[in-house]
Amino acid sequence: MTTEPEEVIAADFDVTEWDPEPYEMEGSNSELSRVRVTKLFDGLITGTSRAELLMAGNSRGAGYVGSEVFTGTVDGRSGSMIIQHWGLAEGEVAVSDGHIIPGSGTGELKGIVGKATYSQDAAGQHSLQLRIYFRTETPTELPG
Repeated sequence: MTTEPEEVIAADFDVTEWDPEPYEMEGSNSELSRVRVTKLFDGLITGTSRAELLMAGNSRGAGYVGSEVFTGTVDGRSGSMIIQHWGLAEGEVAVSDGHIIPGSGTGELKGIVGKATYSQDAAGQHSLQLRIYFRTETPTELPG
């Protein structure tokens, strides 16, 4: 548990590049792919990110895990950070969640810690919500 004040910051983003590379694994009944993604953020989170995703999908559902390097500003603070995230979908129901990798922040984002939630509305607009704080000491437990 932390005593640092938490900030909730959100912004919309556009996927500007989606480059899938299919692969096969014996025994799988799903489509598998590695995807390189570029995103452009606008709002309280401004900048670009590059993500590497591992995806699996079939007629019933889909899922992914990914690592994303963001460079830009978060609520006026500039730098970069890495977000590790995952998502699952079954029919129209989808969830996506993740965390900022502790110690990955640079520049004015040094010490950034927190959770990341990705969403997409019915019109297709993508959004990112960060629940963050800035840590100045080494933690005694992982963020929850």
